[in-house]
Amino acid sequence: MKKRNPIFDNLRGLCMLGVIGIHVGSMAVEEHVASSLWVLLTNVLSRYSVPAFFFISGYGLFYSTPLEQDLDYGQFLRKRLKSIAIPYVLYTLLYIAYNAFFARDWSLLAPDQIAFALFFGTGEYHIYFLVLLLWFYLLFPLWRLLMKAMEHIGLKIALPILFAAQVALYQFSFHFWVYPKWIAASPILLNLCNYRLNYFCFFYLFIFMLGGVIARHYDSFQRLITEHRKALIAFFLASAGTNTFIFYRWTNLWGMPYENTINYLQQLSLPGLVYTIASVLCFSSLLATENYPFKTALKRMSDRSFVIYLIHPFFIDQLSLLIIRKMGGLESFPQPLFYCLILGISYVLAEGWHAWNKRREKR
Repeated sequence: MKKRNPIFDNLRGLCMLGVIGIHVGSMAVEEHVASSLWVLLTNVLSRYSVPAFFFISGYGLFYSTPLEQDLDYGQFLRKRLKSIAIPYVLYTLLYIAYNAFFARDWSLLAPDQIAFALFFGTGEYHIYFLVLLLWFYLLFPLWRLLMKAMEHIGLKIALPILFAAQVALYQFSFHFWVYPKWIAASPILLNLCNYRLNYFCFFYLFIFMLGGVIARHYDSFQRLITEHRKALIAFFLASAGTNTFIFYRWTNLWGMPYENTINYLQQLSLPGLVYTIASVLCFSSLLATENYPFKTALKRMSDRSFVIYLIHPFFIDQLSLLIIRKMGGLESFPQPLFYCLILGISYVLAEGWHAWNKRREKR
């Protein structure tokens, strides 16, 4: 059996902290109760987290199924779909039922609406990630061919080309043209265009393949994160500082709405993608030291990260409704405390689920 990588295992925990930050911060922005510092921390500097999960997935797939071995595609899919597709379908249906009940909108339970939500990942705002991940799994033979081509060309050439192609794809999509009449007239094509970020995994292809490259050249990566730690920390601080400068210049100096600035600096933009790479390298370097605070807590958080990811939006919704009902509005409640409560509640329940599942397996 392949050994687990403790660096990337614990990186999952840091990613989970960022994901919860994005969702709590986005809720605060929508309710107009967020300070500029809170928006920066949760909606700009936490944006490394979503693409970093794809990075970890790319590493895991290419590490467990190297190119030198034949791929049993059927067995590969059965294993991956069991671990991801079943939870995805189950939690999508639960969130659809929950939203239909509280909104008293039973049309959400119509078969066509459920099929739409399952295909595009719209059952709840966070779950589209699993749709993209499933497409990465389904197309894994294509990524193996791409890796072979990249290594044939040379990674020093292929990786920058792939990086530029991903940035260009997002810029094209971000400034999307008005749809031609033949697309606008077709509901299927129109939805495929409108929800492209929910399923078109090519938007995250560079970071996914970077994880695969590191899996295949891990010794070089290990030397990088151990011998050049100060340079990687400087790279991270420079990237974070650049994004911070852009954020405050646009919002405080130019008066741009938070949402517009967040969209420009999100993880698929050029500054966002560079920041993601800097974060992954810097955090990996720090985790490699095995000398950092809350090491045990981070490991447990990482081990429970998938369950925490699935359940935390429910508690964001319920806690915000409780605060509004009891205190009149979210502006009366400290947002950092809100974040800590969501993290704590989700973690405790994930621990309970893990303990129950462990006992069930022993029977």
